[in-house]
Amino acid sequence: MQQSQSGLWNSVLSGLLLALFMFLPWGVQAQEVQNDLPPSLQQEAIQKLVGDLTPEQVQALSDLMQLLQQGAAGAQANMESAESGPGFIAQLQSGAANFGSMIAGHFIGLASLFSGLTASIVALFSGSIAGPFYLLAGAVLLLLAAGFAAEFLFNRIVGQRRDRIKQTQPESLFETVKLVSARAGLDLGGLIIFAAVALIVSRLAVGSPDTQSFALQFVFWVVFLPRLVAALMRFALAPHRRELRLVTADDPTARRLYMSFTALFAVVGISFFLRNIMLAAGQDVAETFRFFVGTGINLWVIAIIWQARHGLTEIILGDEQEPTTGLERMARFWPYFSMAFIVFNWFLVQLPTAFGFEPLAAGRSLGVIALVIFAPFLDTMVRGIVSHIVPPMQGDGPVAEAAHMQTRHSYIRIARVFLITVLILAIARIYGLNLISFSGSDDASAFGRNSVGFLLILAGGYLAWEVVNLWVSHQLAKDSPPAADDSDDAEMGGAGKSRLATILPLIRVVSQIAIILLTVLLALAQIGVNITPLLAGAGVLGLAIGFGAQTLVRDVVSGVFFLLDDAFRMGEFIDTGGVQGTIEKISIRSIQLRGTKGAVHIVPYGEIPKLTNLSRDWVIMKLKFTVPFDTDVEKVRKLFKRIGQDIMEMDEYKDDILAPFKGQGVADVDDVGIVVRGKFTTKPGKQFGVRKEIYKRVQQAFEENGIQFARKEVRVQLPEAAKLDDHQKEAVAAAAAAEAATPKPAA
Repeated sequence: MQQSQSGLWNSVLSGLLLALFMFLPWGVQAQEVQNDLPPSLQQEAIQKLVGDLTPEQVQALSDLMQLLQQGAAGAQANMESAESGPGFIAQLQSGAANFGSMIAGHFIGLASLFSGLTASIVALFSGSIAGPFYLLAGAVLLLLAAGFAAEFLFNRIVGQRRDRIKQTQPESLFETVKLVSARAGLDLGGLIIFAAVALIVSRLAVGSPDTQSFALQFVFWVVFLPRLVAALMRFALAPHRRELRLVTADDPTARRLYMSFTALFAVVGISFFLRNIMLAAGQDVAETFRFFVGTGINLWVIAIIWQARHGLTEIILGDEQEPTTGLERMARFWPYFSMAFIVFNWFLVQLPTAFGFEPLAAGRSLGVIALVIFAPFLDTMVRGIVSHIVPPMQGDGPVAEAAHMQTRHSYIRIARVFLITVLILAIARIYGLNLISFSGSDDASAFGRNSVGFLLILAGGYLAWEVVNLWVSHQLAKDSPPAADDSDDAEMGGAGKSRLATILPLIRVVSQIAIILLTVLLALAQIGVNITPLLAGAGVLGLAIGFGAQTLVRDVVSGVFFLLDDAFRMGEFIDTGGVQGTIEKISIRSIQLRGTKGAVHIVPYGEIPKLTNLSRDWVIMKLKFTVPFDTDVEKVRKLFKRIGQDIMEMDEYKDDILAPFKGQGVADVDDVGIVVRGKFTTKPGKQFGVRKEIYKRVQQAFEENGIQFARKEVRVQLPEAAKLDDHQKEAVAAAAAAEAATPKPAA
């Protein structure tokens, strides 16, 4: 056992030494020198080298030389095949040349196409394809008669239901969808009965398989397909009943689209039937026929979209009173995108043949075109459904309205993400791609998996963004108070918003930043980017900012504790120790105040030594009135009480007054008269309107009861014997007025 292991290690070691010798520069030089020696000397050197080796080493050396020769031969073969094979540019040029030749060949084969089509129709009439023509015609008439009879019987059974649908006028979108869906169900039910009965009769009454097959093909392609498309177009456009139309389109646009697409699919059905006849007749012109029919149908669809481009724009806009900029751009762009996509789809159908791939089937091509064209209808129906799903607006005022509108837009955008995802997956499946699962371990499959994962991460991040927006908007609509009083009396802020409504904007900003960062990091990781250095760099950058911007950190931390203490809320009037104003905006670092004169103050949280909230819970306002010394104070108190009771009964103020206006007796006595005081309690921000009403009613009550407001006056006492003329009296009055107007120094 030890000897065998020793031999194995000797063999391996010998092979490694030989390989090292062969690939080192000096080994290559030695080999070149050896090649220059005479054959006799070379043979002698080889025998000497072999004589110094053990048998195991000689065997290992022989095996290694064979492997090296095989590897060199394989590499040489690969290099030769790579040099001889065409490159990508050459393949592209060859494919383009083949495509041009194919197009030219189709035009050259037009004569053969007409002759082949004529020969196929003649063969059909002669009975060599589907049996005797009279049997085929009889079978078609029998199937049509049986199908239409069954459909007529079905319509008679549901006739009352159809009459109710015709006579009902919907009053809401929900009723419209309900009626249109019921009508479409009845139409499709009749078509299904028609097709089922035709199929059963063909199996029972038509004996020849060929006759049965072509009769069913005629019924399906020429009769059933156009009627099915017409039923679907009636469901979407309701060309003859505007009140049942699910999309926003005028009557000419709806009727034009209905007639155009019904006629288009009638031609499509006839074309499919004729192609099957040519294939059965053995005519080698089916590809040329497919090319011209496909090109004509694509051009027809482009012409329909071009004529109805303005109507399609209106369909996409729908009945939005204030459409967003993105919706307006998409509405204007979509018809042109549809036409460009149809051209792209045409190339996608025709080019594979030129490059040697299997072409896309005509039915799949039509399916893709239908999905792209009818995407605006689906989007409009999604918006209609969302309008019934969105909860009603909660709260009052412009903030609640804006939040409700934001909620509706979030619902629509989320629904559009799902709609676009379904459309992309459906189109990819039609093209033969399964975007959900990529099998295989090659580079193309790995690239496909990573690309789909990257897009799914972006879509998930966007959905998370919209969900956060949706929740925040819903809470803002519910918790936001009505708009503040914008009257001229308002000098300070009102009651403000709730605590949740105050911190919700900050929550939204922080959540959105977190969503963006996580989405970007996960997306980069999905495509193979190493995000560990990014995370480490972000940590170091955060530490650097923390140490270098201590004031910023102080402001942020102070703001967090202010919010935790519920020190202020949006819309409240506060005093920050030198600056007063109504809170208009709260950010992570500072607070924005609107002063009583309109100035905007930006106050960092760290600069607030103390904070006084003047809008929390309730406000007491005290009013002073000066009356003459001989005024009955008790009478004034009763007048104040009556005024307070009258104002409490006013609808305008009764919900805002917490304690009515009432007198507090004599507050002071000065050199003018007696100062009486009254007070009242209201909700924050409502005291100014109540104060204005109190001033007006006090003035009226004093005038009605003969009470005068005290005013400054100067009395001049003259001796009884003094006789003054008018000029002297005016001089004395002027001197007294000047004395009364002179301010007295403070005591």
